[in-house]
Amino acid sequence: MSKRPDLVPQPYVIEMSNLQDKVKPVPFEEMAESLDLACVCEYQIPEERNRKKSEEQLKAARERKARAFIKIFDSFDPDPIACGSIAQVYKGVLEGKPVAVKILRPNLIDIINIDLSILDDFKPVVKRVLGIGKNFDIDAFLLEIREMLTREVDLRIEAVNMRRFEDNFKNVKNVAVPKIYPDFCSANVLTMEFIQGTQIKDIIDMQVPQSKKSEYTRTITKSYLKQVYIDGFYHADPHGGNMLVEENDTIAFIDFGAVGSIDDELKKNMLEFYYAINNRDVEEATQSFLKIGGADARDVDVRRLRKDMDELIANQNYGLEGRQSDNYAKLGLKYDIRLPGEFSTLQRAILLIEGVCLELDPRYNIKSIAIPVLMDAYKKLNATKGPALHIEFSAEPVNEKAELRAAIRELVDKMEDMGDRFLEGKQKESKRSVFSTEFFLVVLLVVSTFILLNGGALSWVGLIGFGGSILITLIALLRRD
Repeated sequence: MSKRPDLVPQPYVIEMSNLQDKVKPVPFEEMAESLDLACVCEYQIPEERNRKKSEEQLKAARERKARAFIKIFDSFDPDPIACGSIAQVYKGVLEGKPVAVKILRPNLIDIINIDLSILDDFKPVVKRVLGIGKNFDIDAFLLEIREMLTREVDLRIEAVNMRRFEDNFKNVKNVAVPKIYPDFCSANVLTMEFIQGTQIKDIIDMQVPQSKKSEYTRTITKSYLKQVYIDGFYHADPHGGNMLVEENDTIAFIDFGAVGSIDDELKKNMLEFYYAINNRDVEEATQSFLKIGGADARDVDVRRLRKDMDELIANQNYGLEGRQSDNYAKLGLKYDIRLPGEFSTLQRAILLIEGVCLELDPRYNIKSIAIPVLMDAYKKLNATKGPALHIEFSAEPVNEKAELRAAIRELVDKMEDMGDRFLEGKQKESKRSVFSTEFFLVVLLVVSTFILLNGGALSWVGLIGFGGSILITLIALLRRD
């Protein structure tokens, strides 16, 4: 629930976040029911098996299973190094190498089913308290929670997530993911490489050169943007405790129980949405927001929505209180716009990344780091705003030549679009009029611009052609008037 700030008030989000790694540990012997790697073979006659065991007998059986589990490893420390509401993590040695062993808390499924049943009974109360509209499907929301928790309580799924991340970053030198030991993994136990490193949240207050901290922010940002906009598969809980810095300055991501995925359509809509926010374009942000929520403008008070969007964008860019993770999601609730769960999860995750990086480097600017990764995403998605975004996101000193080239590319895009519309109209009137003066002007403009941008020593030819086509177009327009 701490991952859904669109539905849960911020104070509750903060308190529930403490359950992620600050929970009172369960004694190792009581974890016995989850130790499904260990087998204690004890023959019992049917009558003995069916007889109710005393507490002493149950305790002795748990202790035997715990000892059998420990013997699987070269060495194993039964005191956990981290405790969460879902699992506890232990340190051991396997095949001569240090490993981290994540073990689920016992009887989780029963607890989850009881909690979800209570939530289901309180649906009318929840809807009234949260003030959600008719378009919010609370049954789908509860199903989403159930599916998410079901995935988190099967550590085989987390093992798959880790392998997938490892494959996505196999060619990236300064980002690491722990390797898993598949022969020592099960639904309740995940055995993985132990990462020797310092948590990012601890690096913040350490005497580390600022140049190093800035380097970490660049690595974290680029790797996360790659996860979201290139791979479409991202770590959904990237707080400072889930990222480690190794001795060689590699950033290692850990704890892949919570992950998210995003399809190409949502990627494109969110790229346009965040572009509009950074460009202070209220109208474009409003339209992109409606697209993300799949809402019909006729069913929404767009005028009021536009006004609220303007206020949020102003706070986002000029606010004194910093970024707030739940504003846009709350806006969806206010106007009964059903935002996809990925939007809220991803928004929170990106804000976590920004928060961590700002603590590492007060001069941190995500826009200046994001350019190369976002440009790759634009190419992959065939986004039409790539050149314009390159200028808007750039925090580097103004380069007049680069700015001119980008402006020319934008103009070419517009002229090509005009040419397409013109040809469609002409084809309906007469096939013979396709090869008209206007058509040749469009062709001349496109070819001249290509030579100007890529012609090297012959760029002057493209410049003459480009200027000539613009001049002829203006003369033609004046004559029409």
